[in-house]
Amino acid sequence: MDYPNITPNSENVSLNKKAFIFFSEIFDTIIKGLIIVLIILFFFLNVCTVLGSSMYPTLENGEILLISNLFYSPKENDIVVFHDTKSLNEPVIKRVIATSNKWVKIDYDAQLLYVSSDNVFDESDIVDESLHAYFDTGLYDETGTYETFVPEGYIFVMGDNRNNSTDSRSSLIGLVDKRTILGKAFIRVSPFSKFGFIH
Repeated sequence: MDYPNITPNSENVSLNKKAFIFFSEIFDTIIKGLIIVLIILFFFLNVCTVLGSSMYPTLENGEILLISNLFYSPKENDIVVFHDTKSLNEPVIKRVIATSNKWVKIDYDAQLLYVSSDNVFDESDIVDESLHAYFDTGLYDETGTYETFVPEGYIFVMGDNRNNSTDSRSSLIGLVDKRTILGKAFIRVSPFSKFGFIH
């Protein structure tokens, strides 16, 4: 019995080869992308857990954050994590109020916070405290004014829960050396119901 002579269709072989090359290139790109992401995660991202209520209402105790130090330079209003070496010897999370070469003034009686380029404070130097003004009770239930200068290489930080935060106003923390900054907190990953960028 004669069987038909079946020869591969060169057109089908060519298409199969092109498809194989196409999907191989996609797979290769995905693998390379994953490797790059893992390298970035390993070298430039860290995980931080919020401890305590000093950053309430922005952040709450137990929340887990991603922080990044990739090309990072602190700016006013950023939420940063730094390694405290004065007393706690652990990572601390606070908000940047003033950067180097700025003056800070807190008027506890008027419940006003100023950040200025000089030591003359006026209305244009007032920081919006509508989300953070807790000057009536807590750790810093004080009267009068507080004033300080932030020298080169340092930042002044406070917790969003202004009256219940050990921060740059306290000798336990003081001004934060930029070299101790671990990164900027930018994404809340837990609880998942609150997943997203932090402001």
